[in-house]
Amino acid sequence: MADIRFGPGWRRGDRVDAQALATAGGDAAIAVNRGWDLSWERKTWSESAHHGRAHLSVRHLGDEVLVGPLWINRDAAGCSACAEYRGRVAVDHPLLDRLAEPVSAPIYGAPLLDELLDIVVRERPLRAGELIAVSTRRVARHRIRRSLHCPVCTPRLEGARIHRRLSPRPTAQHPPVRDRREGIELTAKALRNELVDTRFGPVLQLMREINTPFAMTGAFAPDSRNVGYGRAVDLASAETIAILETYERMGGFPHHRELVTNTPYRRVARYAIDPARFGSYTRQQLEHRHCTVLPYHDDTPIDWVWGNRIADGEPILVPAEIGFYLYENEHRLDYHASRRLPATRRRNYFDESSSGCALGSTVEEAALHSLLELAERDSFLTSWHRGQPLPRVDPATVDDPTSGSLLDLIDANGFDTHLLVASHDLGVPVVWGLAINRARAFPASYSAAGSGVDPLGAVRAALWELAQITSQPPAWTEDDCVPLLADPWEITQLEDHVRLYQLPATLPIVESYLGGPVLPLHRAFPGWPGLLVEAAAGDVLGALNFVARCFSAAGLDDIVLVDQSTVEHRDLGFAVVKAAVPGIVPMCFGHAQQRLVGLPRLRAALDDVGVVPDEHTLPLRPHPFP
Repeated sequence: MADIRFGPGWRRGDRVDAQALATAGGDAAIAVNRGWDLSWERKTWSESAHHGRAHLSVRHLGDEVLVGPLWINRDAAGCSACAEYRGRVAVDHPLLDRLAEPVSAPIYGAPLLDELLDIVVRERPLRAGELIAVSTRRVARHRIRRSLHCPVCTPRLEGARIHRRLSPRPTAQHPPVRDRREGIELTAKALRNELVDTRFGPVLQLMREINTPFAMTGAFAPDSRNVGYGRAVDLASAETIAILETYERMGGFPHHRELVTNTPYRRVARYAIDPARFGSYTRQQLEHRHCTVLPYHDDTPIDWVWGNRIADGEPILVPAEIGFYLYENEHRLDYHASRRLPATRRRNYFDESSSGCALGSTVEEAALHSLLELAERDSFLTSWHRGQPLPRVDPATVDDPTSGSLLDLIDANGFDTHLLVASHDLGVPVVWGLAINRARAFPASYSAAGSGVDPLGAVRAALWELAQITSQPPAWTEDDCVPLLADPWEITQLEDHVRLYQLPATLPIVESYLGGPVLPLHRAFPGWPGLLVEAAAGDVLGALNFVARCFSAAGLDDIVLVDQSTVEHRDLGFAVVKAAVPGIVPMCFGHAQQRLVGLPRLRAALDDVGVVPDEHTLPLRPHPFP
């Protein structure tokens, strides 16, 4: 006889096919209830977990029976509360905030449901983490993965784990993916089968873009504030990239991180980085009506998160707004409550973008990608603000079929492409892709950037972006953009930066960067990628340390890694990291949000061209980054 326990919602006369449930659950403890009751589900699950026993939840919901998920003490397998949470958040359910409240449900068509259930579970018993939804309308199997928000099976991190010293470890760089990482297989088929489900997610939908000339896919997950996008030469690769980017963006909020809240810098100065080192704002910016940040000083109570210095692994506090770009002080503990609020501008102390948020198979790999992205944004912005002509890469020396196709596409769209060398003092390959309309008409120009350890990869990254934006007509008119030229303070969001430089009147500005020498690709970035490959010696940690030394040589020798990973990332074999680098030029959007005060390295770069960044000259000319 199966070990079946009935919940408080179960009533005398309700029916259940014990034999079918025993077939579905095997040796699992079976918990059966009508409707939803979190406290009872937590109690029964905890008893099974304590005794190391498999657990099967069965819930009757109206004319549907949910059999499962079957939990077998495996981290990645979700429980009944994971399924309940994911099912509610998939439709932004109004009861999401009241998950703990019991929800009763009548039972319809029970005899028919019993017959269907018996057939379904005998055909194929449940696997770990699997759920069968049986109703008079359909029968469906779903894979339920553990949710980072689950109030039952997801452990909350303890402070001791947050404060630990980071000890980077060697990780092989070159073997095939399946041999060098633990977790899900990084193929479109595996990711789709394991992660995409229109009812329970985690990824609810993959959306193929039809207005792009190449494969492009978006991946939507409720626990990721932004859609993840993937561009590639084929749809399978685009899907893979889109899903991975969705998980990268999921890390932008401190879901599980312990925070030091409402504490001024003066009280934690011994253990924290001075927030002023990340840049600040002029009085004019802070007083402007479009400013979305608040004035900050050393006595201002702010929130902090622990990171680790890359040099020695020691823990150190950084402002939570810097460590997590989606951080919102007023909703610091409730991501989904803030997600459902009416769209408003955030009022934090630092305007922060997703620059430097990166995903990898390990903390070391994610940190490497993070530094490369920060190098791209910093080098682009520094080159832009210096306003000097840059060397250009001869497109004929870019020996890459994909890049060649993208160049042809941009040309067919009526634009000339210029590949500017924008590495500045970091030395890491950074390419500024500048597309200029040959007709010198609206839209006049577009800019994009790419970075990487391989110059070819940096070129390709910039061209992907340019090929997309030159292929799509603007969603606004030239007249809509004219006010931005008349008053740069009207630039308030990312799209405004693009709009400004679509105006033909701005062509003399962007063309002023074209006077440098034309170089073959190998001379534009001498020694790359060989310098890194030799220093890495087949080890991701070696590559990370080499790039960190490039930063240090440029005066950026204080690099802090903020681990943004959640249990969902770790279950899949992922890590998400944001590198916080005091003194680096941050990528910000909106003229009032340009955070350029107090950056010594930027000051030195501008001194060379006779510009003094102070209250009179800042903010500088708006950048064109998309």
